[in-house]
Amino acid sequence: MAPSTSKKGGDEVAAKLVKTGIALFGKKGTGTSLREVQRKAGVLNEAAIRYYFGKRDAFLEACVRDIAERFETVTGDVWGQYHQHKAQRPVTVDDVATVLVKSLYLFLLQDRGSVWLMARMIREEGDLGQDLLIRYFGFFIWELEKEIRALLPDKAPAMVRMHLFLAINSTLNGMVDQDLLWRLPDLEGNESRFRLDFDTFAKGFISYISAGIQTRD
Repeated sequence: MAPSTSKKGGDEVAAKLVKTGIALFGKKGTGTSLREVQRKAGVLNEAAIRYYFGKRDAFLEACVRDIAERFETVTGDVWGQYHQHKAQRPVTVDDVATVLVKSLYLFLLQDRGSVWLMARMIREEGDLGQDLLIRYFGFFIWELEKEIRALLPDKAPAMVRMHLFLAINSTLNGMVDQDLLWRLPDLEGNESRFRLDFDTFAKGFISYISAGIQTRD
C-alpha cells in the first residue's frame, strides 16, 4: 500500500530537519538552538523537532544515524577496493590505514558538514556523542580492528584497540582541522602559504596513521 500524502509529507519535513541539523551543528556547533535549525529548514512549526523526534538527544541521534547510513555506502566502496587488492597481493597496515583515511576523505568531499559534526560529537557531546558514534559507526570500527589484528597477531589486542581509536580520532580531527596547515607560512619564511600536493599530503598522513597503529607499546 502506498504511503498516505500526510505520512509522506511528514517524512519530508523530518528529513529536511535532519539535513539542516547536520549542516548547522557541523558548522556552528551542537549547541546551536533547535529553533534556529527549524527556521533554517523553513519549518514554521516551532514544535516540529519535538513532534518528529522528541527530545534534543533523539534529534542528535537521528542526525548521527543519517550520517552513518550515508557513510556506510562510501566505506563499502573503499572496502571493496581493499579486498580486491587483498586477493591480488598481501596487504599491510598501510592498506588498512588507507581505508580509514580514504573513507573519511571521500565522505568529506561529499558532505563536509557531516564530517564536522562527527568530530563535534566527540568534542562537544561527551558520553552521549561518543556512545552514539560507537553505536552507529561500529560496523566500520570493528572491521578495521579485525583486519589490523590479523596483520599484527603478536600485538596485544588491547593495544590494537587503543592505537586504532587514536588513529580514528587523529584522522577525523585531521580532516576537520587541515585548513590550519594551509595557513602556515612556507618553509622559507616567505609570505606565501605552506602547500603540499595532494598525493604527498595523503601518503604522509597515511604513513603517520599507520605508524601509530603499528607502535608496539
